Amino acid sequence: MTTMTSENYLIAICTLTDEGEQPTLARLAAFCGVSAPTMGEAARRLERDGLVRIEPRRSVELTAQGREIADTLLRRHRLIERWLTDGLGLDWATAHEEAHRLEHAVSPQVEERIAASLGFPTTCPHGNPIRPQTDVERRIPLVSLDGVAAGAEVRLRRISELAEDNHELMTFYETQGFRPGVRLRVRERGLLGGPLTVDLEGRLVAIGPEVARYLWVWPPGQEPRENGAAHRVTAA
Repeated sequence: MTTMTSENYLIAICTLTDEGEQPTLARLAAFCGVSAPTMGEAARRLERDGLVRIEPRRSVELTAQGREIADTLLRRHRLIERWLTDGLGLDWATAHEEAHRLEHAVSPQVEERIAASLGFPTTCPHGNPIRPQTDVERRIPLVSLDGVAAGAEVRLRRISELAEDNHELMTFYETQGFRPGVRLRVRERGLLGGPLTVDLEGRLVAIGPEVARYLWVWPPGQEPRENGAAHRVTAA
């Protein structure tokens, strides 16, 4: 049996790994808001329980069992976010916070009923996958809007999980219309890391690099044709 705290650490390791960051003890401590000694002790307990491996250079990797637990919780979290936004009308930031509480308590039976009631959605409101991505999607690298050249037009793929704990930032993305599937054109890039001016469906929005870096887009010319489809699929 895992505790809620242990599950949160597994989710953090999984999130950093999937976002392309190395989950070192120091990075995990900062991400989870705990001290380095606390994170180190937690990692050793998880290793003892067969859920992680502490690698050289103090990097923490999930075992197959740890990955399975983290994937289950992330899938449940994203499904609950979809239920809270689509079904109950909560905003993105509040839905994330509430889903973080509920993900540990929802049973597989209730999870399946929620999915069925929503038409089996494939992503959370921010575009992160509930069901496994296709092989094509997995092969296409994540590209940050911050790295897109001036003049390029791209489609927003999803919002980084690393941004979701920032209530103000998620509120900004939602209210400004940075929704998965929307088309963006980078009009200008400021000098020396200055703001990007983005054409968002005919409206110009200036955002700083730190705001742009959490917006993952499809690389120009590599967007799957099915990406423009609705986010729902029929049950198997």
